[in-house]
Amino acid sequence: MQKLAASASISTLAESMNYADLDALHAAIGEGHVSAISVAQRLSRQLRGGGHDEQLPTTARPPRRPSRRQSTGVYVEGLDDVMIRLSRCCTPVPGDEILGFITRGRGVSVHRGDCANAVSLSSQTGERLIEVEWDRDATGVFVASIEVKALDRARLLADVAKVLAEHHINILASSSHTATDRVSRMRFEFELADPSHLDSVIGTIKHLDSVYDAYRILPGKGA
Repeated sequence: MQKLAASASISTLAESMNYADLDALHAAIGEGHVSAISVAQRLSRQLRGGGHDEQLPTTARPPRRPSRRQSTGVYVEGLDDVMIRLSRCCTPVPGDEILGFITRGRGVSVHRGDCANAVSLSSQTGERLIEVEWDRDATGVFVASIEVKALDRARLLADVAKVLAEHHINILASSSHTATDRVSRMRFEFELADPSHLDSVIGTIKHLDSVYDAYRILPGKGA
């Protein structure tokens, strides 16, 4: 820590974050405008990125990935063995832009970048904002929701459910409502191991007889 404090790396980092000097960065951290963890993450990447004279001290071990990453597929750099959970208000899946919040007693909560709750949290508790990213090497099960619109007919629900079964999808919840105009709206919440298959699932459903629209539901999305 003494070696890092005496080096030019932190001052350079302060300038790259548009602060006049190191004192201004310290003041921003103290006032909650930027989190200390976020600054530490940036400094860690800067020192490992090459092109710098200073390197991480040999006594410092590089942060290892959280042991829970296999269950969520999300990587939080610099935090070891932290609990990570995908927020149910917006159900992010790999490929979505995401951000994380340090919660009180519940680890890191991961939201989609366009989640209305995330936008509100960013403005109210910006000091708890933390950078997160999808771990491309991780495996896990993710939750997604879709809505299907179709002209009502016999065996419509069975045909949609068959498509989901053929894609090896585990349905967690479903609902169906047919209005007086005979338009059926069906919603499904399900688990899938590979989110990249979601487009294929939706495309197959759209080709079913009488179905005229199908799309992913994005709960918590801002207007």
